[in-house]
Amino acid sequence: MSRVFDTNLPFPTLARTALADAQLRANLKHATTTIREKRLRVVGELDDWEELRSAGAAIKDFALGHLDELCVEFERNVQARGGVVHWARDAAEANAIVVGLVQATGVDSVVKVKSMATAEIELNTALESHGIIAYETDLAELIVQLGDDLPSHILVPAIHKNRAQIRRIFLDEMGKSGLAAPADLSDDPAALAGAARAHLRQRFLSAKVAISGANFLVADTGAVVVVESEGNGRMCLTLPETLISVVGVEKILPDWRSLEVFLQLLPRSATGERMNPYTSIFTGATPGNGPSNFHVVLIDNGRSSALAEESGRDVLRCIRCSACLNVCPVYERTGGHSYGNPYPGPIGAVLVPQLRRGVRTQLEDSLPYASSLCGACYVACPVKIDIPKILVRLRSEVVDEKRREHPRDPELVAMKMVEKGFSSARVMRRLVAAGQVLGRLRVRRLRYLPPPLSRWSATRDAPLPPATSFRAWFAQTHPDANVDLPLPRDFSSSLVHDHGAIHDATPGHVGRDVPGRDGVLSSLASALAAHPSPPPPPRAFRLTGSRDARERRQLLRERLVDYRANVVECDPASLAATIASLLAAHHSTSVAVPTDVPDEWLREVSVRVHRDDGPLATAELDAIDSTLTGCAVAVAETGTIVLDSGERQGRRVLSLVPDHLIVVIDDAQIVEVVPEAVARLTPDSSQTWISGPSATSDIELERVEGVHGPRRLDVILVAASR
Repeated sequence: MSRVFDTNLPFPTLARTALADAQLRANLKHATTTIREKRLRVVGELDDWEELRSAGAAIKDFALGHLDELCVEFERNVQARGGVVHWARDAAEANAIVVGLVQATGVDSVVKVKSMATAEIELNTALESHGIIAYETDLAELIVQLGDDLPSHILVPAIHKNRAQIRRIFLDEMGKSGLAAPADLSDDPAALAGAARAHLRQRFLSAKVAISGANFLVADTGAVVVVESEGNGRMCLTLPETLISVVGVEKILPDWRSLEVFLQLLPRSATGERMNPYTSIFTGATPGNGPSNFHVVLIDNGRSSALAEESGRDVLRCIRCSACLNVCPVYERTGGHSYGNPYPGPIGAVLVPQLRRGVRTQLEDSLPYASSLCGACYVACPVKIDIPKILVRLRSEVVDEKRREHPRDPELVAMKMVEKGFSSARVMRRLVAAGQVLGRLRVRRLRYLPPPLSRWSATRDAPLPPATSFRAWFAQTHPDANVDLPLPRDFSSSLVHDHGAIHDATPGHVGRDVPGRDGVLSSLASALAAHPSPPPPPRAFRLTGSRDARERRQLLRERLVDYRANVVECDPASLAATIASLLAAHHSTSVAVPTDVPDEWLREVSVRVHRDDGPLATAELDAIDSTLTGCAVAVAETGTIVLDSGERQGRRVLSLVPDHLIVVIDDAQIVEVVPEAVARLTPDSSQTWISGPSATSDIELERVEGVHGPRRLDVILVAASR
């Protein structure tokens, strides 16, 4: 049975185990430091980064403010393209829907793409309880699953494991569920990634059902957007007959144009890359070019409750980039398991209490305190979620609840005494005088207090008051000033945050007794009723570039080389010879091409050519060495090639299965920035955005190419004039 988080223990208890693990802390420090530095470099390249952040926050606010309408629009567009949308109010309903869909296919196993939503609802456990095995295909999730472990990071779930530990897991466990790891397996990241590729390869090629999440859903086209690196996502989204995507309702964006912002914000914030290796965008069922049966399960699971509150709505902006984890000093020392749920770090500390309104356990009450309130998370957040502000509000709710239920709690009694002291000038003068006496003792820290105060002093050192108070110093240096002013009567109340009333009820859940679609929509409508609709977001960021064709080509070349792609330039007359030489350099004996690739491209090719006019079966493609294709558009700034199954590109599977991919790009197809590419593309086409070969950094953040997609990417830039 898949392991699940223990939600009965508070953060401090869970954190003690992590703090005692020196290897874990070393792994975390190395990983978070590496990602932080990469992120700062690529964010620093954009002059309009702050404008993009503001646009991202505004788009999410607009979408959340119209969420009920956008969900219906998304459903309508998915259905128009042959897909089916299901609605789930909570985890139980979502799991029941997915189990039913899988059972209807008659299979007893599925392949999965890494998904926070499925981890949140504990889908793997639900599937196993019905005799269905869910095979994780993301490298880090595979490590966690084989090791009977729990994920500890939103983006890099196995961040707490080093290469030696991963090697041991592969040797001990791979053979129990598939192809065993080689007996001589080393701990080199490339060797470990190769073992994972071999272990999962046949599973991808034979899987009938796949389950995924999604990074974004686009309401006006019904498009589903999945951002990944390794190619396992592309495998799951392309090869099986049935695809089930489980997605929180907050992932919906209002329109296609929104992607021009989020495809710049997410990769840089998440992995510190200008663009992730693969982004898959598809709409509905796509027989012959993807799954024939497509289902989306939209889940509420507390999101409508969060939507009803101002701070909860801010939390729902989250795009799961994990930037806040990578800058958090608390996460760096305690790791993800200390947070007791799949959402660790600062975002987990605010998201989980919001999603679990009405559930008050030690975990929910302790999470808002799992922070130093340093503010680094807010600075890093690409959609400007003010996490420290929300943490303070949630802390105040915990204290108010404690006041009501335990009015004689020693801590509360002590705070009331402090409140009385702070509200009386006479008592304050006496406290200051006592502090001066302690200051004159020249003890550096107040380290030990008598019981029960020893529980406080056992975990922290308090600085002693200075020997001379500020009032005494001010009186000496400003003898004409009147410093003995009475404190205002409402002084103590000014120290308390005006956080409003506790939400005893669960807002936004008027539809909780109504099943499925109507229940979710009524909950969303209720949550939005008391809030004004936000205005359409502005577009104050860069929409076009300024480089000429030669400069765009040169920048694209630099970026692709940075991703370790092989780039060559030629003129139209030498294109055929260039293609032939690249096939020879790869020692290819066969090449797959779309049906409409021109014969002139192939006139000097001496290897066997397979045109996809059968079309080619997956097993046939697996035996072919290379693929040759054109492209729809290329983005110079991010080093990205976009295939949309249009002219000279063919089906998505062609650029996925063979080990070697050659892409031909001419000058007219190169744009400078992402918004220009989004404007050129047809919103409802099936697209694959490629930035270098498939890659992973899941093993000690060391990049390895060629995990599940092509291991080699050759790009031919055809210059109009040289």
